Amino acid sequence: MWLPALCAVGTLGVIAWAAVVLLTPAGDGPQEAVERRAGMHHDQHQPAGRFYVPTYAEVEKDGTAVLRYEVGDSQDSSVEDFLRTYDVTAEPKRAGPSEVTYSDRFGEVRRTFTITYNPSPEPGGYDYARITVRATATATATATATATATAADAS
Repeated sequence: MWLPALCAVGTLGVIAWAAVVLLTPAGDGPQEAVERRAGMHHDQHQPAGRFYVPTYAEVEKDGTAVLRYEVGDSQDSSVEDFLRTYDVTAEPKRAGPSEVTYSDRFGEVRRTFTITYNPSPEPGGYDYARITVRATATATATATATATATAADAS
């Protein structure tokens, strides 16, 4: 007598669980979490309508987010387009014969972009640039996070 009712409740529970799992958007993967931390996630730059995928994305022990990109020299992929896509308006500083840096702030994050140009050794070959982004939280963001953690520990 209780068995059919128990089976029905169990079946409804499984259906509800499956619906929640299937309809809940997945959270960020590890790479996307690093992109967000660095202010480089495509959702943070909506008007751009495009984005670049990093070839490397890690958070160092000190909390610095490091991303690396390879950008071509074409209409679809260029350093100029990359900088425009990610709202980098800082003035460049030459760091070497084939290296340029930009430093800016995006929200509570200080970002440093190091662009190394790698021309093709062959005439008409594929030129590309390697862009390394290092992003750290500003003192304001660090103080806010510490105060929030302290308040949470106190309660």
